[in-house]
Amino acid sequence: MKNIYIGIVLTISLIVAKGCITPFEPEEIKAIDNMIVIEGNILQNDLTRVMVSRSLALNSENVIDYISKATVWVENQNGVKYMGYETKQGKKIEYQINTIGINPALKYKLCVNIGSKKYESDLVPVLTSPPIDSIGFTTNPSKKSVTFYVNTHDPENKTKYYKWNYKEDWEFKSEYMTLLEYDPNTKSVKDILWEKNKYHCWNSGVSTSILIATTSNLNQDVVYQKEIASMGSSNLRINYLYSMELIQMAITKEAYNYWENIRKNSDKIGGIFAPQPSEIKGNLRCINNSEEKVLGYISAGIVSKKRIFAKAEDINIYESPSCQSILSSPENPIPMESLFATGLEIVYYSEPENTSLWVEKKCVDCRVFGTKIKPWFWPNDHI
Repeated sequence: MKNIYIGIVLTISLIVAKGCITPFEPEEIKAIDNMIVIEGNILQNDLTRVMVSRSLALNSENVIDYISKATVWVENQNGVKYMGYETKQGKKIEYQINTIGINPALKYKLCVNIGSKKYESDLVPVLTSPPIDSIGFTTNPSKKSVTFYVNTHDPENKTKYYKWNYKEDWEFKSEYMTLLEYDPNTKSVKDILWEKNKYHCWNSGVSTSILIATTSNLNQDVVYQKEIASMGSSNLRINYLYSMELIQMAITKEAYNYWENIRKNSDKIGGIFAPQPSEIKGNLRCINNSEEKVLGYISAGIVSKKRIFAKAEDINIYESPSCQSILSSPENPIPMESLFATGLEIVYYSEPENTSLWVEKKCVDCRVFGTKIKPWFWPNDHI
């Protein structure tokens, strides 16, 4: 999830991006600039992953100000510590803690030291998520969209409060397939091997929305077709093959109320009765300074996971983008070096006929939108 601060502040500032509205920044908004943000959950059947950052001013770019060299650990109610270590992928800094197999009968807290400052969460119980029953999707032909949903239930009627996040991967194809390449050094066209094709690519992402639900007002602990993600007909994720790994977590009522408060601030333009930032209180605190506000809510649990694959032909709403193409022929001779210099790439060439077809790079080279690195679990053998 993106820095939770960004979601809170962008909306509370009357969502300036939605229109030409003069920004209004009350003192409460300015006061939450540069606050410590701690994100993550303590997991019994997976690694615990924690991100530590600072909140940004409203006029800052939508980036995360990660904090490195923090000391991060999980501690149980008996004082046993599980130390974390820092990892870095690109600009993203994450602290990983091996909490696999911790005793679910105990309570745990997350601790973070940043220099001389000490932060910790409340001791929280380890809640067990019931299995995910199914993940499905429905299409809306009139709106040209697809919505993925989850079904789950707790036969013991104990869970009541749910939270989800997901990882997603997708394979997509370029609009044109070619095994040719123009070499500007030799000013000639050469063949490329299928193994080096630019036709099949992959990309990945993670959920950024707050996905929660409660069954506390129902007679049965059943979640039916809870919407998880929606995509339009031009979305590359549904171009060929889409996969979602959904992670489900049981949370406490207090955690649910916190995330619901955040969600409301993120999804709506707040009025005078909307919760203010000072009211969005998590379960983290600064030990050195009780007046310092800390953003975040730490839960602990045994999560359940489920993966779905969805084919483009089953979703059946993807619409290919239009692609500019130029044909060079004896009737319309255009030097290949000139076509290449404008950013076009060759897809067809016949030397005897002195004919070549050129299209925009984004239409023939899938690497513009992804990578040739195929996920290890992918079900086909495309290269």
